Amino acid sequence: MAMTPEGKAKAQIKAFLKTLTDCFFFSPIGGPFATHGIPDLVVCLKGRFVGIEVKRVGNEKGTTPLQDVALQRITEAGGLSFVASDVTTVKTQLYLAGLYVP
Repeated sequence: MAMTPEGKAKAQIKAFLKTLTDCFFFSPIGGPFATHGIPDLVVCLKGRFVGIEVKRVGNEKGTTPLQDVALQRITEAGGLSFVASDVTTVKTQLYLAGLYVP
């Protein structure tokens, strides 16, 4: 089965996260009993909570209202949250937060 553009981006981002030390992450499973709006990747990096919503290139602004609320609540709680469509965005956001040094 062919991967969607979003699926490819998720796979590349996960491969990058696997290379980091002090990093734990998972992809929450959706469904009727899941909490809606939770980011695609839930990460703990160097003790900091990070939520990454993955979108295909060109659809970075395509978050749902529930996703927007979840990302905002993560930020308000002191975590880091952002939308990414590629590994470069993830590296940049983590670098700016002091969580990654290339």
